[in-house]
Amino acid sequence: MNQILINILATVVTCIVLPLISYLGIRLTQWLNNKIKDEKGQALIKQATDVVLNAVRSVFQTYVESLKKSGTFDKEAQVTALNLAKDIVLKQLNEDVKNYVKDNYGDLSDWITNQIESSINLLKN
Repeated sequence: MNQILINILATVVTCIVLPLISYLGIRLTQWLNNKIKDEKGQALIKQATDVVLNAVRSVFQTYVESLKKSGTFDKEAQVTALNLAKDIVLKQLNEDVKNYVKDNYGDLSDWITNQIESSINLLKN
C-alpha cells in the first residue's frame, strides 16, 4: 500500500508539478525580459527627446532669436533652423537610440522632425 502511494505521488509530481514549475519559470523569464526591454526603451526615448529639446533650445538661442529681433525670420530661415536642429540631434544620438527609434517608430528623420516641431510647440506655450 505504501509503495502504491509513493508511485502515485511520483507520477503526479512528474506529470503535473514539474511541467508547471517549468512553465512558470518560462513565464517569469518572459515577464522579466519584457520589463527590462520596456525600461530600456523608455530610457532610450527619454535620452532622444532630451537631445531634441536641447537642440531646439540651442538653435533658438543662437539662430532664431537674433533673426526674430531683426525681423528676418521667414520661411527660409525656419527651414534652416529645422535643418540645424536636425543636424545637432543626429550628431548627438548614439546608435542604440537611433536603432530603437527606427525599429519602433519608422523613419528616423521623420521622427526627429516631428519631435522638433513638438518641442517648439511646447516651448512656445
